[in-house]
Amino acid sequence: MSDADVIVIGSGFGGSVVAARLAEAGFRVTLLERGPWRDTVPVRSMGIEQRTPLPRGRQLFTRLLRAVGGNRMPGGSIKLNKQGLFELFFAKGVKIACSSGVGGGSHVYSAVNIRPLAENYWEGHVDDISDASMSPHYDAVLERMGSETPMADHRIPNTSAVRFKGSEAIEPATPPPDPRIGYLLPEDPDNPQKVVDANGIERYEVDYQAGEDGFLGSPKGSKTTLDCVYLAPAMKQGLEVRDLAEVTRIAGLGSGAGYRVEFIDHHGGGERSLSAERVVVAAGTLNTLRILLRSRETGGLTGMPRLGERFGTNGDFFGYWDYNDKGVDQSIGLPTTGGVKLKGDTDSPVIGGGGLPAVDSYPLPKRLKARMKRAYMIAGLGEDNMTGRASFHKGRLRIEYDPDQSPIFARLRSTFDEISRRTGHKIYAPKTPITVHPTGGACLGRSSEDGVVDSNGEVFDNPGLYVADAAALPRAPAGPPSMTIAAWANHLATRFIARHAKR
Repeated sequence: MSDADVIVIGSGFGGSVVAARLAEAGFRVTLLERGPWRDTVPVRSMGIEQRTPLPRGRQLFTRLLRAVGGNRMPGGSIKLNKQGLFELFFAKGVKIACSSGVGGGSHVYSAVNIRPLAENYWEGHVDDISDASMSPHYDAVLERMGSETPMADHRIPNTSAVRFKGSEAIEPATPPPDPRIGYLLPEDPDNPQKVVDANGIERYEVDYQAGEDGFLGSPKGSKTTLDCVYLAPAMKQGLEVRDLAEVTRIAGLGSGAGYRVEFIDHHGGGERSLSAERVVVAAGTLNTLRILLRSRETGGLTGMPRLGERFGTNGDFFGYWDYNDKGVDQSIGLPTTGGVKLKGDTDSPVIGGGGLPAVDSYPLPKRLKARMKRAYMIAGLGEDNMTGRASFHKGRLRIEYDPDQSPIFARLRSTFDEISRRTGHKIYAPKTPITVHPTGGACLGRSSEDGVVDSNGEVFDNPGLYVADAAALPRAPAGPPSMTIAAWANHLATRFIARHAKR
């Protein structure tokens, strides 16, 4: 007998959604996550005993990085701390950052919960998926996430609409349709309260003045994360979550007998394996491709001739805006303040930004922290052409990407330069783009000749194997992709349940 009906690899916006939906439908589901449970108020209220602190204070150095890897890195990567929050990967033409922990990227994402900004996003890829057919899946995810549209009575400080009102250089960008954010916004901004949901999960409303929430996690649970809204309810219905379980390889058992998933147990050490009739890979694009490519290279999986093709970055381009206006403390409010664009430029791409999170907790000199509070992390996103390629060579992952093949980067560089010129405050941006939203490499397609997964999310050459994260996306969403990944996962789960219903 297999160890589970379904093994899900990864607990981000793909894995958590699929695992929760399938467990709630009566399937025996085991979720394997390479990172730890994070020590937050919601996780404590779940009764999870073994937790790892978020990078705060001196632990900023010890808990920030999990691993550093790259095309030329010996062995592919160097593990620094199995409980670290981020992995960095230095590829040809791009640098990649991805998170690690139960709840995946929901701990470090911007919490901007929107549909794709790329028009007609789901049209034309396969016959039975369209914008109309995917819309209910976005609705379902947004409802479960409890995403809110910010209103004036929320009194969020430092929004771009307020901060740059009257500026001669830049202006607030028009919000996207149905703009929502994944924060527990306070009913009384001067007196944020603890909230307990129907599942007994404790969270605190956002304290705008504390500046605790952002890209280094949300200690009090003010940011909506997947561990509390998807995994906690599903665990009460039988979902098994195994943290610090780093999957290394998937091997088919032959003749439709399912798959063996091999992983390193970082709790007790040593290699382990579990078997299931079906496996869903949702380890984040970087790690999903690493697992699939290694598994094929070592004979565990077969076929997939398009695996690794059409790798993209969602047009991510980040910079550090040394605004240094002594009248501004950008560390208060929310870490995402809204979009801006060049004033009077109808072709200007939208630029997002926000303050550095939890600056007071950094173990740095006071003068430097004061300067950092007046700075912005500024980011442009857009639709890149997904012309990159991932491969496996001599036992390690290789990624090659040429940003010059995607015009979005030249537009964003030019916009950063013009903002710097107009405002007199320098934006420092790297020559090589940094992405936190890698996409593609196991893309949706009509057949194995033009894709890796079909409209059900199932891998063409390996029945019972699925891809539920951004690696399957056929295009760059051109905006924050979390809801698009979650909608794809919800679509996959809905079809899976219809085909293999347990109850």
